Amino acid sequence: MATSATSYLPGTYIRTTEIFQPTASSSQADFQKWEGEWKQIYQPAATSSQSDFDKWEKEMQQIDSSSGTNASSAGISLNSGLISSLLPILSALISWISEAMSSAGGSGGGTAGGNGMQPVNYSAPNDRGSHAPIGPGGNPADIAEKLEGRSADSIVRNQDVKMDHGVSNHKDCANFASAVLEEAGLIPASQHTNSVATLRSELLHKDGWHEVSKSHAKRGDVCIVGGDQHVEFVDHVDKNGNIVLIGSNNVLRDGSQAVCKDSSTCNRRSVEILSE
Repeated sequence: MATSATSYLPGTYIRTTEIFQPTASSSQADFQKWEGEWKQIYQPAATSSQSDFDKWEKEMQQIDSSSGTNASSAGISLNSGLISSLLPILSALISWISEAMSSAGGSGGGTAGGNGMQPVNYSAPNDRGSHAPIGPGGNPADIAEKLEGRSADSIVRNQDVKMDHGVSNHKDCANFASAVLEEAGLIPASQHTNSVATLRSELLHKDGWHEVSKSHAKRGDVCIVGGDQHVEFVDHVDKNGNIVLIGSNNVLRDGSQAVCKDSSTCNRRSVEILSE
């Protein structure tokens, strides 16, 4: 079968849909020469059209006719149609990877110690918690416990519970609490908030929750710290009568949040226990 070959420094591509094979290897000098000439030809734009590819092909043919390079010095065989197909795919792939790797930032209400206050005595997070789907319904503390050890970033990325994207991973406590309450069926999606103060107000004034004393706290109750600084769930009462919480707290090395248990925050004065 007769074919026509066009030089494509440092190799050739063979104009046929039936042949796709590598040819003799090229030297480093070949690739350096090819790179320089390719940069002169290929000026990427935001959007490439078929006419752009046709223009590049013609210019490569002109380079071939002036260089005298033939198939015997070829490094790589590529079909011109394949080149035209791969370039936009590669561009789209790079764009997708870039978006996937970018991490969301932004503002949100409440941190573990929202205005500089850092709760202490946490269980150590390891981000190795279960990645199993969280079923709807159930006690909020049970749902939170299934995610213990997971970073806020990981939960947002995997949507184990429906945390909002674009909230600072240093201020995700209300985002996490809202998502858990929504998963438990205790608030609608429309009441999801990233503000501790707003979550407190919604629970008290729209959802019929009420404040109880610490002595009446039960698993799954909501603990509000300082009115608008931090929020977690009651996990249990320990043998000394101290309330242990679970929630999204600033415990990772970079100050970002992970789900863990907290044995000190609820034993401070400026806390409210809200019960369904």
